[in-house]
Amino acid sequence: MAATTAERNAHAEYWASRGNTYSAHTGDPGAAGTSNEVVGGGYSRQNTTWPGSATAGTITGSQLTFPVPGGTNVTHLGRWNGSTFLGSIDSPDASVSPAGEIKPTPSYTYNGD
Repeated sequence: MAATTAERNAHAEYWASRGNTYSAHTGDPGAAGTSNEVVGGGYSRQNTTWPGSATAGTITGSQLTFPVPGGTNVTHLGRWNGSTFLGSIDSPDASVSPAGEIKPTPSYTYNGD
């Protein structure tokens, strides 16, 4: 049975409510989320702002801006709720040279499957 749009939206909104802080990593963050986190270049974890509601089961946060040092290859993003690691995303690789920024936009879609 397929989920209704209202149910899909509710799932996406709940997912967003679980955490809004992201970290950038140069490799797998590991089970605790603390491995391979970017260092230097003004890097810090970033927060997204989630909208109040999802549309068609999709919720999209505000764009993140991670300052990173030159020569950095970001391969994963970690998701946090305060100091609790929620999981990671094997993101499309982003290489920065010279020093600069990567600007991912977090989004989640619940298909009801």
